[in-house]
Amino acid sequence: MFQDVRSAATFMEAWMREQSLPLWATSGFDPEAGRFEEGLTFARERLRQVPIRLLVQARQIFVYALAEARQWHSGSDALVERAYAAMRRDYFRPDGHAGWAFSISRDGSVVDPTRDLYAHAFVLLAVASYVRATGKREGLALAHETLTFLDRDMAAPLGGGYLEVLPAREGARRQNPHMHLFEAMLALWECSGDRLFLDRAEKLFDLFVSRFFQGEQGVLLEYFDAALMPAAGIDAIVEPGHHFEWCWLLRRYEQGTGDGRVPAIVNRLYEHANRNGFDRDRLIVDEVRPDGTTAKASRRLWPMTEAIKCNLAEARRGRTGSLESALELIQAMYDRFLRDAPRGGWIDRFGEDGSRLGDFMPATSLYHLAGAVDEISRFAAAGKI
Repeated sequence: MFQDVRSAATFMEAWMREQSLPLWATSGFDPEAGRFEEGLTFARERLRQVPIRLLVQARQIFVYALAEARQWHSGSDALVERAYAAMRRDYFRPDGHAGWAFSISRDGSVVDPTRDLYAHAFVLLAVASYVRATGKREGLALAHETLTFLDRDMAAPLGGGYLEVLPAREGARRQNPHMHLFEAMLALWECSGDRLFLDRAEKLFDLFVSRFFQGEQGVLLEYFDAALMPAAGIDAIVEPGHHFEWCWLLRRYEQGTGDGRVPAIVNRLYEHANRNGFDRDRLIVDEVRPDGTTAKASRRLWPMTEAIKCNLAEARRGRTGSLESALELIQAMYDRFLRDAPRGGWIDRFGEDGSRLGDFMPATSLYHLAGAVDEISRFAAAGKI
């Protein structure tokens, strides 16, 4: 169906404008509370009996701020304003303590007061998105206040980086929240020009190089102990989707800094994911081991979107075969995850046998889809095919 990136961009932009963004701005939004819904059933109905996470609000603010910048959805500016105000009202210090609560109930009461690093990273991305969409630089004060909280209360005593949650608890530490914190710092720097945010991105890149990336094997591990050493007693796990996601972020970082360490690392991550991350259906498996053997054979939507972004970024740099790979991935994403889903929605995960896993559409997936469509559109607009 997709002969080139231009045709893919035309199709996917239309899907975003005409189907997905209208769905999640109506059925996927609670106009009384000003909040986005946690998810929708396959009948496109709200999930009424589940807690509503901070993460969902932050990701959807990112989506509709991007929609405003791309002029994909009429009214996205007002939606962003309402959701941003509601996010601050409902989740920021709702119990009188610093930081952002993890989840609330539909009536606005706190369900889980945990301060979660992953969710805080997306709050910072939402702030950057809000500032970029509205031009209201005063929003940056909220980013600074959130970062002050992370530095003061969630800085890890060992290994660098930040604790997973507060109150702290036993368990493995992950690279994933730090990856999204890196993403947020890049976005804050890009929207503000404030060197402070780029300095923070550089420190997170150094943490990636020194702790998360395993140079001898050329892989990014997921789980670590308290000192950010590979966690004992847990299988060494590699997620191909995160390899692709880091590649895209690192190229973005390289463009802003000229850091000469990036190309060699990207090559190792890309080659490992490209060689070991696909199954016989050319879908991306959830987990592999450093030696390339499959650890978890289920397949999700989001790694497809990140692989699309990565391959288009590599195509810009002349990597052989990456443009063809991007087109193949766009086609596979549509065929397997979008075509047979409810209008404007998606099937989030399949088992190894091809069976659909899960009985609803998580709102969080739109963040990945919007990012991929934006990358496809920008690639096509630059005159690439």
